[in-house]
Amino acid sequence: MTNLSDTFKYISHFRHAGHQVGRKVGDMLEVLTYAAIARDQEMLTRLQVEPKLHGFSNAGHKVEFILLSSTNIDESGNPVVINGGSITDPSNVISFIECKKVGVEQTVNGKFKKTFPKNGNNKGYKVPYNNEFTISFAPRGKERHTYNICFSNDRAINITKAEDSTFSFQENIADDSRIIFTLSTEGDSQIIGNESSLRDYNPSLSNCRILEIISVNDDHVVALLNDCLAGPQTPEKAKQASFVALDVRKNRFDSFDKREPETEMVSVLVLTEFSHWEEKSQNMIKSCIDKNFVVHDDIIVEAFEAFEERFGESFYDKVTKENFEKNADVRDIALAIVNQHEGKIFFDIEDSTYKKFVINNNLFTTVS
Repeated sequence: MTNLSDTFKYISHFRHAGHQVGRKVGDMLEVLTYAAIARDQEMLTRLQVEPKLHGFSNAGHKVEFILLSSTNIDESGNPVVINGGSITDPSNVISFIECKKVGVEQTVNGKFKKTFPKNGNNKGYKVPYNNEFTISFAPRGKERHTYNICFSNDRAINITKAEDSTFSFQENIADDSRIIFTLSTEGDSQIIGNESSLRDYNPSLSNCRILEIISVNDDHVVALLNDCLAGPQTPEKAKQASFVALDVRKNRFDSFDKREPETEMVSVLVLTEFSHWEEKSQNMIKSCIDKNFVVHDDIIVEAFEAFEERFGESFYDKVTKENFEKNADVRDIALAIVNQHEGKIFFDIEDSTYKKFVINNNLFTTVS
């Protein structure tokens, strides 16, 4: 069973902006990968960013980074990065690098949706006061957790537990507040009140549900119960990345089959929130892509924390490849994080070692 990533635990703190910050996880992955390339002058002279790379099908695949066999420098000998463009003949490509993230998918709980009427065309559902409903976890082979929830007229939420008569949780509620119900990988469950967040939750997170209290009214509460799911989109992401590798390989070598060890044109996939990747999705990319790496949650969170500290809570506007190129502060933060790890931010899922990207004898390779 896939777990919910530590990256999700971090970004859930931002609440309504959480979806926006969640989308920025993929951008942060690209920025850190860019920094891992840019710290090496030899790679930087060969870099082309976001071109359309054409395959045997004649489809143009927009990939994050291309490394070329030829170098591109200005009159002073400084690297010149190529942006955009189209590559129809991949014979000059020594590596192409794609970045993929699959975050937590939040969907409205089906039982909750059936139990309470929709709040018109607006977000949420009308939950009457003194109307009890349940939120439960039933992990296989472990203790069940059944919470009985009731909103009271005095603008409070009261929670008891079917399996534990001594359990009681009560908290005042207000507009735009929330309660989080957690399940750890060990099968334990906790409730996190409105004043805290998953950042304060240390165990590895197997599952969670978030009860959003949108508005508190005279005779009801408008609320929304979200299930937090890991991994539903990984097969599609795996198919996308795999087809690009197969299509471009066929264009270059007239064969879809992997050549091992590949040295002339290395297809690379960089992932994050890897805890969401199911085994079948991992098998798919291993079968089709030469090198598959993970930038782990702790490095992504470290980067988010550094950006948040420097730019405040609106930091996510800064997390783009364009800002990495043009904003000295963004570039310095990203490079500092990658340099702290000596460039070895890429965890190889084949041999479970951290590696950095390098150019050796005009070919792309990695070093442990």
